[in-house]
Amino acid sequence: MKYMELNQQKITKTPWLLSMMAWVVIQGWGMNLHAQGTDGQLVDRLKAHVGFLAHDSLEGRQSGSPAERKAAAYLVKQFALSNLRPAGDSGRWTQSFKILVRQSAAPGAVLRVGKNVLEQGQHFVVLPGSGSGEVEGDAVDAGYGIESDSLNQHDLKDSLLMKEKVWWMRWNAPDGANPHGPYGAISTLERKIAMAEKHGATALILFPSISGEPWPDTVIDRRTRSGRIPVLSLTEAGAAILPSGFAGRRSTSIRLACRVAKEYVTASNVAGLIDNGANRTLVFGAHYDHLGYGEYGSSRHRGEPQIHNGADDNASGTAGLIELAAHYAQVKDKRFNYLFLAFSGEELGLLGSAYFVRHPATPLDSVVAMLNMDMIGRLQDSSMQLGVHGTGTATEWPALVEAVAAPLRIKSSESGSGSSDHHSFYLNNVPVLHFFTGTHQEYHKPEDDEHLINYPGMAQVLACMVRLVDSLPAHGRLQFRKTSSSDASASPRFKVTLGIMPDYFYEGEGVKVDGVTENKPAAKAGVLKGDILMQLGDFPLGDMQAYMKALSYQSKGSTANLQLLRAGQRMDVQVTF
Repeated sequence: MKYMELNQQKITKTPWLLSMMAWVVIQGWGMNLHAQGTDGQLVDRLKAHVGFLAHDSLEGRQSGSPAERKAAAYLVKQFALSNLRPAGDSGRWTQSFKILVRQSAAPGAVLRVGKNVLEQGQHFVVLPGSGSGEVEGDAVDAGYGIESDSLNQHDLKDSLLMKEKVWWMRWNAPDGANPHGPYGAISTLERKIAMAEKHGATALILFPSISGEPWPDTVIDRRTRSGRIPVLSLTEAGAAILPSGFAGRRSTSIRLACRVAKEYVTASNVAGLIDNGANRTLVFGAHYDHLGYGEYGSSRHRGEPQIHNGADDNASGTAGLIELAAHYAQVKDKRFNYLFLAFSGEELGLLGSAYFVRHPATPLDSVVAMLNMDMIGRLQDSSMQLGVHGTGTATEWPALVEAVAAPLRIKSSESGSGSSDHHSFYLNNVPVLHFFTGTHQEYHKPEDDEHLINYPGMAQVLACMVRLVDSLPAHGRLQFRKTSSSDASASPRFKVTLGIMPDYFYEGEGVKVDGVTENKPAAKAGVLKGDILMQLGDFPLGDMQAYMKALSYQSKGSTANLQLLRAGQRMDVQVTF
């Protein structure tokens, strides 16, 4: 369908759009029309790409799923049709990596207290943070697991005698389940596990101290760190069948066994290269994964699972990537090599791009810039506004972007940080731009379907990008700059931010730092990329969930001690928020 046909009614009502279209025809969308065909043909191709990627048969393109592999095969076919060269692992089109997608307590866990055999699910559960293992031995009473001079609470004063024993420990704190009380910061589940591990417990069993007490969280999230020791919790029914005072009976032998099952999937980036023999490479990127049936990130948590087709997020950007690859395969601009990267794992924490920058197909210091497309399918004809993020990451960006903007209205942001794949490149000192037509009420919902996409608007975004590339300096170098963080990826419930990018592939204890934002608390405290954060104030940072909980307790202007490991050496720094 031709562009003029698609917009005939709008043109008769909006004369300014007719003038704009005349300008576009003269400019040829900024594309090579001989190579790319007419405006309408480009629109039709974009519609075909999005229609395939966002079809129900691809089941939402969840990372590592068979449906994602179908999408990857489509990308490979399109790149091959444009005569790109495979740029993945060992001469293949794909670059594969593993993702931990699910953790759960395996059935068959065992707990025997003296002669009492308890049943998993009815009498006890395996808690988040538990390790896998089998333990048999004596038990000791560890109270609430709190050791605090200021609160005169010394449950672990005999910790040397408690070493290599199974610890009984009460849920919550002496004042109950009050996260804002004096014990709140030192009575979390993460803190209890950390204290048991620190003092050499062989296993930890929590139990309710009073009837009706709120349970600790029993859901083992995919991001939960598995600890070194088994961690179980009695239910009220489990506590009821044990003899009175069971926690204080040192002669009571315990036998327990549990396993935390981990499920991994293999996801793949798709990489295609146009090798012009140049010294510099320009990277185009877009993530092609989405939310599948909403298992990990739907905005709708209730009801039956539904396919999240992700037409705008991010079939639109992926379609743009395919068409830009076709364009640059046929133009005569040989200033750069062109690398086209379709990332997986973006929805699970920028995993694909984070993996790529650690295993780049081309040295990152030879990359001119990374141009990222994420949600470019909902340009509003009334405003013609295009978001361009990262304009502060190169000295040259503001003038270049302004020069190529018309007829679009650019809403720019200097920050190179953000919740899309350009962020991974920015953290490695690569100038970035992220193109984005705005969020909408269908974001991360099943209703993000292809019929809502503005395909002529997508063509205009691509045209703007081509004009921008045409205007890059002939020597192919941009002056990289660090920027302040927009904290776009920070949760609004946090009053403060630390200013780090966590390493989401790290599965050890603590939170590994993959990047540090300038002028934020972590940077001012001297935190470096590669550091492993172990404790913030009174909060052990066992995993990402513990890290987020610790942040939620901090307030603006407060100072806390941050314990970290650097090259295996433990050290303390003071962080002021």
